[in-house]
Amino acid sequence: MGKEKITYIEYIRVFAAVAVVFLHIVMTLPNNYSVAELGVFNYTVFSDCYMLVKWAVPCFIMVSGALLLNPQKEITVKKTWKYILRMLEVLLTFGVVYALMELVFSEKTINAYMFLKAILNTLEGKTWDHMWYIYVLISIYIIMMPLKDFIRAQSRNTIRIFIIVLIAGNFIIPTINTIFGTNIKTLMPIGEYITYFLIGYYISTISKESSIYKKSIWISGGIATLAMIGLESYSLTVYGNTAVVNHMSGEILTLIQSVSVFMIVRILFENIEILRIAKTVSACSFGIYLIHPFWINLIYKVFDITPLSMPIGVGIVVLFVSVFLLTFCTTWILKKVPIINKIM
Repeated sequence: MGKEKITYIEYIRVFAAVAVVFLHIVMTLPNNYSVAELGVFNYTVFSDCYMLVKWAVPCFIMVSGALLLNPQKEITVKKTWKYILRMLEVLLTFGVVYALMELVFSEKTINAYMFLKAILNTLEGKTWDHMWYIYVLISIYIIMMPLKDFIRAQSRNTIRIFIIVLIAGNFIIPTINTIFGTNIKTLMPIGEYITYFLIGYYISTISKESSIYKKSIWISGGIATLAMIGLESYSLTVYGNTAVVNHMSGEILTLIQSVSVFMIVRILFENIEILRIAKTVSACSFGIYLIHPFWINLIYKVFDITPLSMPIGVGIVVLFVSVFLLTFCTTWILKKVPIINKIM
């Protein structure tokens, strides 16, 4: 993959890092309190803001696909094992620390048993919620080599058909089940995240002159986002819950939004020079993903400051800017620390 394509990928990382911090700023309270506790208005504001940035983690995964499935990038067993070991090290450091912190927050004390419990909880996937992404990356890395061999051996048309089948099984059919109350089984062992991984590779190989890169990609992304916000607001106002819309928008609408964002950033940023600050934030993007919940939890749980501690719009902006800057500075410092910098 050429240098020009790396440019837009750097910017996708920057925007995704910013978006994922914003996402958790607005969703920490809804994830821990009911609509009745927060109030319909506050819950709606948080949820609608969330709908604006649901593309963040899917775009991170698509970036991985665009880079790692690139035929010009050699992937060996040794290199794959290195990727997997790095993620395991992340789980056994950040994952265990976060699991321990949650135990301390819950029990209001700390002892030796908690350290063992934190390790067990991490192995069972019971650490902080955002760490699910690390488990997903490990799964992707495990099947990456055979997936890369498949792509190398198949025509573009075959790959395209395979992606369409994955989209149907992992996004369209679940959406149909949600809308119509059916229970159509797809029995697909390959989940939505592998689909994003493949899509990231595929659309990174499409020429910007292709008909797919037209105004329709802007329109479809905008419609998908507005549809999620509209359905979310309607569900909360009329039914007082978000169960149906969250499930539905978590599938086909989020896919459309995520692919649109990926392609729009490519259109806008592929042929421009990477700013120095963008390079720095991009280099820190993985660390920003790992560390930002630490500051959110500290501010929300220890200092008892949330977006509702002030007018909600002001609170969201103030906490978002504060947490992002704190996280960026923390990541930048940790990347200078030997050993830790190897996993960040």
